[in-house]
Amino acid sequence: MEIALLALIPLVLLAGIVLFAVGNRGWNWGTITAGILVLLIATGYTVLAGMLAQRERGWRDIVAGYQAALARERDALVPAGAGKLVPDATRKSLTALADDKARWQRVRDRIDTWRGRHWEKATFEPPTINADGSVKAGRVSIEDVGKITINPGAEVYLFDAAPVEESGRFLGAFSVEAVDGSALTVVPSLPPSEADKTLWRAAREEVTVYEDLPVDRWMAFHRTVAAENDAEAAGPTALPEQRKSDPEEMLKHLEEQLAEVRQHAETVPEDQWATIGAELESGSILPGTYWATVEFKEAHAVPRLAGEAVEFAAGQTAMFDLETARKLQQDGAATMVAVERRRPLADAQTAIQGTEYRLSGEGADRPTIRIEGVAFIRRMLETDIAAVAATTARLQAAKASADSQLRLQTTEAGDLETDRTKWRSDAESALRMADRFETRVTEAGAELAAVETAIVELGRELAGASALLVGTIDAQAPAPARAPPPAPVPRTQP
Repeated sequence: MEIALLALIPLVLLAGIVLFAVGNRGWNWGTITAGILVLLIATGYTVLAGMLAQRERGWRDIVAGYQAALARERDALVPAGAGKLVPDATRKSLTALADDKARWQRVRDRIDTWRGRHWEKATFEPPTINADGSVKAGRVSIEDVGKITINPGAEVYLFDAAPVEESGRFLGAFSVEAVDGSALTVVPSLPPSEADKTLWRAAREEVTVYEDLPVDRWMAFHRTVAAENDAEAAGPTALPEQRKSDPEEMLKHLEEQLAEVRQHAETVPEDQWATIGAELESGSILPGTYWATVEFKEAHAVPRLAGEAVEFAAGQTAMFDLETARKLQQDGAATMVAVERRRPLADAQTAIQGTEYRLSGEGADRPTIRIEGVAFIRRMLETDIAAVAATTARLQAAKASADSQLRLQTTEAGDLETDRTKWRSDAESALRMADRFETRVTEAGAELAAVETAIVELGRELAGASALLVGTIDAQAPAPARAPPPAPVPRTQP
C-alpha cells in the first residue's frame, strides 16, 4: 500500500511540470518559487519511493530464501520454478526423520530384550601373549557392582561400548579363572589371532560384559560381526571409514528380520506348497523351516527317533515337518491340510564352539558326529594359510632363482649373438681376402710365365752372342791350351 501511494508522486511531478509550462507567464515570483519547490519535493519523493521499493524487493528475496530453507529443512522440498516446490530426493523431512527415529527405537527395544544378563561400564585389561607362547591373564573390572555372581570356569563375552561408527568391536570370548568381588581374571577361550592381539592393544574407555550370547545373534550382533569381518578383510591398518556400515541398509535389514520374526507360524497358501516342496528337495531351504498339519486317512504308526512308534487313528490330525508330511501323503497314509512357516533359530555358542550330533537310529551305540564351530575352522584355515604362504614363499624363491638364471642366460645369449655376428664379419672378410689372393696368384703366375719366356729368349740371344764372340776371339788369338767351356744349355719352360 505504501508503494502504491508513493507511486502517485511521479504523477504529481508530471502535473507540476505541465502547469509550470502553461501558466508561468501570469504568475509572480512567489508562485514560481513555490512551483519549483513542489517540483523538487516531488523529485525527492520519487527517489525515496525508488529506494523503498528496492528495500522491499530485497526483503522479499530474504523472506523467500528463508521460506525455501524452511521448506527444505522441515519438509524436504526444493523450489522447482513458478513458485512450485518438489520433494528433494537427497533429504528427509522432519516427519520422515521422526518415523525413522521411531523405527530405530523399536529395533533397539527389540534388540535389548535379547541381551540376557550383562554388565555395562566395565574396564578391560587385555591378556598378553609372552614370547614363549604362554598367556598372561587379563582383568575385567565392573563398576557399580559389589560382587558379581559368576563362577570360575564360566565364559564371558566382551564388547566395546563405543559405537560401531567409532570402531566398536566384539572383543572375543574369555574364560573366567578367578573372581574377586566385581573383578574377573580372564584368559582367551580361543587361541588369539594377530587381529585379536591388535584389537586388544587399542585403547578403549569401557566395555560391556555378557554372560551368554543370545540365541539369535543376527538381531543383536549383526553390525558388530559385519564390521569385524570388514576390518579383518581390510587388515589392522584399515581406515575407520572401511569399518562402517550403511545405516539405511542396516535398518532395512533389521526390519526385514523383524518382519521374518513376525512371520513365525504364518500359514502358507496351498498354491505355494509344490514350490516349497521342490525347494526343500533341492536343499535351497533348511529342513525344519516349514511344518505341515496332516489328517490320517487310516490308522498308521509313525516311527520316532528314540522309543516306540506313535500310533495315529483314522481322522486324527498331527503336525510334522514338511518333509515327513510329504512322505506320509505320498505313501497315502495322510493328507496335508495346512502348512506354516517357522523361523529357524541360530545358536551363537554352537557356531563358535561347535557341538556333537548323534545320528538317528536305535540302540545306544549310535555314532556321534562332531560339528566344528568357527573356532576350529579358523585354526584349520590358519594352518592352511600358513602352508600356502610357505609354498608361495618357496615358489617365489624358485621363481627368483629361475629369473636370475634366465637373465644370465639371456646375457650370455646376447654375447654369443654378438660374437657370431663378429665371426660372420671376419669370415666374410677372409673370403674376400682369399678371393683377392687367388686373383693375385693367377696374375703372378701369368707374369712369371712371361718372365721365364723372356729369360729363355734372352738366354738364346746370350748364347748366340757368346758363340759369336768366342769365334771372333779365336780367329784373332791363338788357341787356348785348354778346351773352351761348353756352351750353356738354354732353359726350357716346363
